[in-house]
Amino acid sequence: MKNRMLVSGTLITVLLVSLMLWAINAPDWFLKTLGIDNPTLWQLLVSTLITICFAAYSLFLYRLNRRLEDKIHQLGDSEAKLQKLSSAVTNSGSSIIITNRQGIIEYVNHKFTLVSGYESDEIVGQTLEILNPQHAPDIGADNLWSQSYLQPSWEGKLFSVRKDGHEFWSAITVSAVRNKSGQVTNYVVAAVDITELTEANRKMQQLALFDSLTGLANRRLFMDRLNNALASCRRERSSLALLFLDLDQFKRINDTLGHDAGDILLLTIADRLKGCVREKDTVSRLGGDEFTVLLTDVKDTYSVTHVAQQILKALKQPIKLHKHEVIVSTSIGITLAPADSSHAETLMKNADLALYRAKECGRDRYHFFTEELNIQALKHLVLEQELRSAHRDDEFTLAFQPQVDLRTESVISVEALLRWNHPQRGLVSPDDFITVAEETGLIIPIGRWVLRNACMQVKMIHELTGHQIKVAVNLSTRQFRDPRLEQIISEVLVESGLSPEFLELEVTESMLMDDIDKVIEQLTRIKSTGVTITIDDFGSGYSSLSYLKRLPVDILKVDRQFVQDIPDDISDMEITSAVIAVAHKLNLKVIAEGVEDIDQRDFLVINKCDFAQGYYYSKPLTFEQLYQYLQNGKLRAIA
Repeated sequence: MKNRMLVSGTLITVLLVSLMLWAINAPDWFLKTLGIDNPTLWQLLVSTLITICFAAYSLFLYRLNRRLEDKIHQLGDSEAKLQKLSSAVTNSGSSIIITNRQGIIEYVNHKFTLVSGYESDEIVGQTLEILNPQHAPDIGADNLWSQSYLQPSWEGKLFSVRKDGHEFWSAITVSAVRNKSGQVTNYVVAAVDITELTEANRKMQQLALFDSLTGLANRRLFMDRLNNALASCRRERSSLALLFLDLDQFKRINDTLGHDAGDILLLTIADRLKGCVREKDTVSRLGGDEFTVLLTDVKDTYSVTHVAQQILKALKQPIKLHKHEVIVSTSIGITLAPADSSHAETLMKNADLALYRAKECGRDRYHFFTEELNIQALKHLVLEQELRSAHRDDEFTLAFQPQVDLRTESVISVEALLRWNHPQRGLVSPDDFITVAEETGLIIPIGRWVLRNACMQVKMIHELTGHQIKVAVNLSTRQFRDPRLEQIISEVLVESGLSPEFLELEVTESMLMDDIDKVIEQLTRIKSTGVTITIDDFGSGYSSLSYLKRLPVDILKVDRQFVQDIPDDISDMEITSAVIAVAHKLNLKVIAEGVEDIDQRDFLVINKCDFAQGYYYSKPLTFEQLYQYLQNGKLRAIA
């Protein structure tokens, strides 16, 4: 540029000099044309004007030259700055990634290649997602690399993976590069490896929220979860239980065998406590030998007492401490929310008071803060013990209620009903003890007893009377979920000699509302034994109807609540007739229970219900009464 200006200046100078010489020596005709008589004066005037113009032009050239030199100097400074910036990016202690507007990587610095393990030619042309692991751990999608983070200004923490599979955390800063029009042309991503800092923070959080010895939640975390659970209770109108535990005679063991043995004991206790509760529940160590348990979504009092009993039983198992074997018991105080309180501090106080009450009563037991609930819990405990004795001492018996074919009014089957012949209270209804049997798991051996005796007694009816009736046996929820159920059914049938077509198994609609695929699988396994399956209490639930066509069942039993108000309740009549119609469309038989008068019977006959059961035909009968009923009754039994 400077050379071009010199050439231009030279040409202009030659032109001015030529013009001056020509004007000084101007031809006479030119002077005469201008009306000038004195050539000397003209030459002086022209020379002066040309000199002024030349001086002005020289000044212009001087200033232009200075500006040019300043521009060259500025360009030199800019080039130096660009070299410094380039060097800073290249040798930065942070990983630098430059992408285009679409997020395609165009440049990475040396630090990035060292940290990631990728060479520059391997990463250029890729997107940022290349830094995500193929099988990401459970850290959440927000912590993985994404094009969505390419924004004019973004900061955050992202999970990254090296080329060799090594995983690490990076602190990320994203900024945009714009052109003169303000449009984004590139993005600059700066990343710093913060794995060690993240791990240090995790360890600090562990120390702040978890017990350093057992790894259980500490008091701070427990109180936080308790407050959150109470808030959830208020929103969902649910209940929770707080259990306060204190080991009996721990100080004696700690002082006798030493603190190392005491630590082993506490670790063992912590593991056993975790094994007694669900994953969503919280076990914490408040300090020393004090533990708390938070049970959320509590359905009833008995479920809490069941956990307390499990804890008492688990903790009394022998523990090996070096060369010594010790047995440790615990005392438990229990309080419920919102029944006792909806405030965390009050609940802790309640549980502590209940704990001391348990200690005063002799230790190795639990005690409820509310006396009424405590009495109820004690009743459940006594009932459980009596049920175990009843099963052992053969105090159970069966009653049979006939089921009638409405077209022929013939007895085609009987439902086996469990009764408990209590030595002090006499005959006890299942409604008074089935819930406890279900919760404790006693329903499994009791249910097998019912199944075996029902099959054996009906087989005996076949032989004594010649009437080939079926027997219907109810399955509990635990029995239905037992993976050995079909094997038990087969064994009972072989043992009793009853043919499978004479056995019906009744499952309630509520059992079918969980995982439909698993339910179908279980029902199919049961059907493989050759028995008939009936859905009991149909209509009391709300979802089985949509799955009905998929279920491998044979009979629907209309719930008694829809039958008992016929013909007074039009809605019940419409529901019952609709269930019968739907069942027949699906080639299923229908039995109505709770039939008590002739109007109900006539309605069912008109609507083509297949079978009926209820006091209109017969109350539940003992084996002897059933025998007499079939021999002498007014109804015609199928022979």
